[in-house]
Parts: sequence; structure tokens; C-alpha cells
Amino acid sequence: MPQPVQSRTRVQLRADIGRTLGLLIAGAATSTVDSASLLDTYGLAKGGDGEYNGRQVVIITPTGSIVAGEKSWVASFASATSDATVAPVFSSSITTADTYEMWLGVTYEEVNAAIDLAIMKATNEGLQISQVNNVWTEEDKLEYDLASTTKGLVSVEFVKNTGIDHLIENCDTVWSELVDTDVTATADTSFKKQGNASLKLVVAAGAAAGDILATQAIGSTDLSDSDTLEVWIYSSVALDAGDLDLLLDNTALCASAVESLDIPATTAATWTRHLISLANPASDSAVISVGVQMTVDKGAFTLYVDDIRGVLAGSREYEVLHRDHWNIIKGSTNKLKLTPRGLDYVGKNTLLRENGMKIPSLLTADSSTSEIDPAWVLAEAVAYLLRSNAKATQLDIQGRRQLADDWQKIADRMWPSVLNQYTVAPRWV
Repeated sequence: MPQPVQSRTRVQLRADIGRTLGLLIAGAATSTVDSASLLDTYGLAKGGDGEYNGRQVVIITPTGSIVAGEKSWVASFASATSDATVAPVFSSSITTADTYEMWLGVTYEEVNAAIDLAIMKATNEGLQISQVNNVWTEEDKLEYDLASTTKGLVSVEFVKNTGIDHLIENCDTVWSELVDTDVTATADTSFKKQGNASLKLVVAAGAAAGDILATQAIGSTDLSDSDTLEVWIYSSVALDAGDLDLLLDNTALCASAVESLDIPATTAATWTRHLISLANPASDSAVISVGVQMTVDKGAFTLYVDDIRGVLAGSREYEVLHRDHWNIIKGSTNKLKLTPRGLDYVGKNTLLRENGMKIPSLLTADSSTSEIDPAWVLAEAVAYLLRSNAKATQLDIQGRRQLADDWQKIADRMWPSVLNQYTVAPRWV
């Protein structure tokens, strides 16, 4: 694997590059005037009249109504007032404490592009660890979709011992403690994921947002040692995250839920095993009722619920599945394929952990963090910008070329910090 690196965001990397090249002033407005005036009595104090003309100005972190990322150009600069007049004007007044970047000869966009070009250059040798922990085995099912970001698998593990694991409700019998008048509840023995049945809720159009569709009384269950709720969900309509909530309560009928957990987005007509973080496990020491609430009106639809559990995720014990029992099938959607013997060994309704590799992410926002050694990204991006025509003409062509070569040598010396080191060869998609 690549060596550990210091965390560095795009805005931090861009500032490092700008300071290295001597082409950046990064500061904060010290006065609120109007949409055409940038006053910074500290950051711009050393410039003479017209000193900053032609520089690009980018708003980085606004404190007022101006929008982050707005860009303009300095049309004139008055040294007596440290006032840079910009054209075109911004959408709103620059406010005291708004942070900005002012670039000479190279633009904000070009520096961002240089950062991404460096990361792209390191893609093959700088693949990152990718661990997917949301695939559940199913009876007679051998193929499972791989995450679109997965480019190779090193190993596949399965839960051998669940550790702390509380059955909250097996859904083998119909929920009858409370059923909304617009809902028909049954126990469906023919369509289930675990046990003898699943809970089937046929929701009529009359049900409204905020209605509790159904609840069930359970024996007092202490979930204070857990951190995750697991549940199988099947819906006849697609669900966005938070359309439905799963309720846990220490009073009957989920009258004052101690947990109201958003059910994640769910594809229509597909059984999905959801892992949901408990919000207040310390308050879940005597749960006696469980329920489903419709937060967003979904109209008429049918919902199935099965096998609700509270677990401590970190207490799971994993075992490596021998490589003879799995492979990768390449296609429009790449898949993990288990052998029949492998599935028999793992068992159904078992959580898999896929340990693989993914392409390092490009930095699409200023808050994005580089997964590639940022010191190498800095050196590579500086070398690229020095070689490009975007570099300011304050340096002569020969000097610019020499500096580019010097920084490229620095980047090349740091290259080992980017490289992957495999103990086991991945199986590539």
C-alpha cells in the first residue's frame, strides 16, 4: 500500500503551490464596501498603485452573501486605501473576513487542473485501499455487484462470529400492537429473507406523512452495548433516504421514540440489507417496541421488513475466504462471484467484506483531501505549471525551464511514497 501521508485539502495544496511559485496573495477583506471593492489593509499593504492590476481574484470562504468560488479581475489598485477595484463586479459586497485568493499569471482553475493532473499521473501506481462492507449473501445467489469504484480485489472476508448481536424482531408474526387504518399488515411466509416470514405492510394512498404505519411490542431489549441496527427492507417503490424511519422505543406503541432512524435509500423491488448507525445507544437500554413511520408521503405502496437486529459492528469476527472460492466477473457491472462451495461455507445472510483497490479521487472541491502524498502532488504540480505557458513572464524562459526540471527531480525522488506494495496480487476488474 502507499505510505501514510499528511492530510492536505485542495485549498491547502493550492496555497502551497501559490506560495512556492510566488504567484499568490491569500488574505481576508478588512472592510465591507461594495461589490467592486476588495480592501485588505494587511495583505495588500505592500503594493504600490496599480501593483495588482490584471490579477485574478477568487472568493474562497465568504462570511456574507457573496458566493464561494466567485471570480473576477483587478482593474485598478489604490495603495493609499489598499483598495483593489474588480471588474466585473461580484454578485454582492465583499464582507469583512471574506477570504480570497489573488493570482498573478496563473489562474485558480489552472492550479486546480495541475493538482488533478498530478493525481491522474499517479493513478496506476497510487491505487488506494477500498473496503466495501455492505454485501450480504443470499440463498442460491453466487454473483454480487462490485462497487463501481473497485478496480481490483485483494481478499474477501466473511463474518464468522457476529459478536454482540441482539435480535430485536424476527418479523415472523404479523405486527398488531398498532396498525394505521390505511395499512394492512400480514406475515408473508412466501416472501422473506430470514426465518419463517417477513412483515408485509400494504400502505393505501390515504396514509399521510408522519403516520406510524405499524408497531410491535417486543421483550425488553438492551441495545446500549450496540452501535448499529440491521434490517432487511423491500419496497414496491423507490425510497429516498429518510422517506421512512425505523422507530425504537422504551414505551409502548413507539409513543416517544428513543431512536428515529432514517432508512437509507432503497431501490424499488429489491431486497436490501441496511446497516444504520444508532443515534443514542446509551438511551436504548430497555427497548420494548419497534415501529415503522412514513416521514414522506409515498402514496400507495407495499413494504416488507425482516430480521431487525442491533449489533456492535466492531465486535464482528471475520474470516478470509480462500481465493479458490471467489473470482471476478467483468462486464458492464463487475461482479464478485462465489463458487457454490464458497457460498455453502460462508452461508446465506452473511456479511462480506471486500478488500480491494480504487483509483485515487480527484479533488473536486476545496474541502476534498488528497489521497496521494500531497508533498509529491505539490512538487509534480509546480513542475507542470513551470513548464506550461500559464506561468507568469516575470521569470525568463530559460530560468523557468530550469526550475521545472529541479522540481521534477524533487517529485521523482518522492515517487516511492506513491507506489503500491502488494503482499498479495489483486485480481483486477
